[in-house]
Amino acid sequence: MTEEKNALVTVQSNEELTKLYGESANLGSQNLQGVIPMLKIHTTNKSQGNELANGKEPNDGWFFLTGSQEQFENPVCHILTISRGFKSEGMTDTKTNKKGDDKYNQILGGVIVDGTEYKPFIMYFTGIRLSRLWDFGKEVSKYTHCKPVGIPMFALTVKLATEKVKHDYGTSYAVNFAIVKDGDFPKLVTDTGQFVFLRDSLKSMEDTIESLINLKSTEEKIVRDSQGNEIEDIIIPEENTDGIPF
Repeated sequence: MTEEKNALVTVQSNEELTKLYGESANLGSQNLQGVIPMLKIHTTNKSQGNELANGKEPNDGWFFLTGSQEQFENPVCHILTISRGFKSEGMTDTKTNKKGDDKYNQILGGVIVDGTEYKPFIMYFTGIRLSRLWDFGKEVSKYTHCKPVGIPMFALTVKLATEKVKHDYGTSYAVNFAIVKDGDFPKLVTDTGQFVFLRDSLKSMEDTIESLINLKSTEEKIVRDSQGNEIEDIIIPEENTDGIPF
């Protein structure tokens, strides 16, 4: 029996889990209340304000999680959602005081698996990082449309890594996504409690990300919740550009 059949048999043998998979297959692959820590890539001499809990600077090219002030070389995650694209105001050059062009963004929301603990995060993608995000989305779509049971994105286990790439402005770190597999088939969430937790976390994550987009977007400044009601007093975390000037 192939790894694919083994994984799907495990899911299908649990009637409740099979129902949950079917109902949730498309969640998060299309477009918190509260403040969600940001996941950044630390770049020595570029990233500012990143400090570990012990007072030291994070390692160059590692992922830095605000809030808990931890670093991860290759965090293992569940990707809950990838936002719709939006444009935000460009950065202002501190030397010329000239504002750059509006830039296209997407926000990824997920949880880092750290032992038995899930640590939520959001991460901004713009410039050269977007192509890797889109490639990941294409790979995920193969599983969300899988037969006989569609697999929601958040049920996949994903390992993140960084790669330094060259561009017209120098070099920057891009993010690589690797779906963790058992043999040739993805490692799936097979615990009903974990599945429900991730599914419910996704719903609240999407609301907060959408509120952030409404505040950041140059197209709309009114902040609304999922029911279309205006929201006030939302705290906006500083956008993570990690030194990428475009």
